[in-house]
Amino acid sequence: MLLLRTIGLLIVLGFLVCMVLHKLTGNPVWRERAMVPVKWGVVGLMAFAAVWVLRRAALF
Repeated sequence: MLLLRTIGLLIVLGFLVCMVLHKLTGNPVWRERAMVPVKWGVVGLMAFAAVWVLRRAALF
């Protein structure tokens, strides 16, 4: 669980750093780079939800 929280925190921090750099520089490449952690965060959440649902279904 600690590993998942650490990965989630790193994803959020990566997004925030890229968005701050986009606001400071005005360079649109930082906005594009900010979408990479968002994409992986969504993929991770979908995988986590799938495993959670499968574990709950196995109990019945």
